[in-house]
Amino acid sequence: MISEAFIPAVTSLGAVALTLGVIIHFVSQKFHVEEDPMVTIINGILPGVNCGACGYPSCNQFAEVLVETKDSSMSCPVGGADLATKLGDTLGIAMAEPKPQIAVLLCQGSNGVARQTAEYLGIQDCWAATQAYVGPKVCKYSCVGLGSCIAYCDFGAMKLENGLVVIDKDLCTGCEACISACPTGVLTMQPKKTERYFIACNSHDKGAAAKKACDAACIACQKCVKVCPEEAIKIDNFLAVIDQEKCNACGKCIEVCPTKVNCIRLEHDLKAVKQKQAS
Repeated sequence: MISEAFIPAVTSLGAVALTLGVIIHFVSQKFHVEEDPMVTIINGILPGVNCGACGYPSCNQFAEVLVETKDSSMSCPVGGADLATKLGDTLGIAMAEPKPQIAVLLCQGSNGVARQTAEYLGIQDCWAATQAYVGPKVCKYSCVGLGSCIAYCDFGAMKLENGLVVIDKDLCTGCEACISACPTGVLTMQPKKTERYFIACNSHDKGAAAKKACDAACIACQKCVKVCPEEAIKIDNFLAVIDQEKCNACGKCIEVCPTKVNCIRLEHDLKAVKQKQAS
């Protein structure tokens, strides 16, 4: 049985709660903003992953801006060309076709290729390992190999193999969520192409130091720069970089690379290859 001393307090609190409830109700009614039904429709078409690759923090905000501005240049990298067509048909505008891109690992320092500093037994997180010391590998620019980026991928496109992150090109949507999850900046975005040559190295150490740390390191020898007919390769801070817009995939660079494990890689977008063969 409630003591009589509590009755006034309970009554007062109940009155205050009722008053606040009434005030909140009237305020919500007065300042209520009707949402355009089209925003709900567009939001239902979008993937709903809220990855931020479009430049907006959520799919709902992307939908609101798109409906309001009808800006045909806006795109959702995750949805690709099919989604762009659906959005255009729904809004009655011609949406620009997004340029497909893919996450790429600029490292080949797997177990046995990259030199190890010590056996790491701490928290299985790349950020934790690099904060404690340089990391499990001598090269401070390398893939740490503990897979912190994997937790950020909502599409199951990443896994660990032999001390390196492996990216499934068919599953990667180019959402860029993994990029900020890497403490060494070894992940980057590149355009999806039928054939794509790139420097699979992230080291900015000078040649001798880079080679000492990893058999697959770029030593900035400039042989690939000299042989490229499109002038698509340059040396930037002791590291060769291939301009994907200029590269015509002739393959001359990979033929002259002197490293034990070729620091230049050729990758194929499997879907594009199949489509090309079918046409």
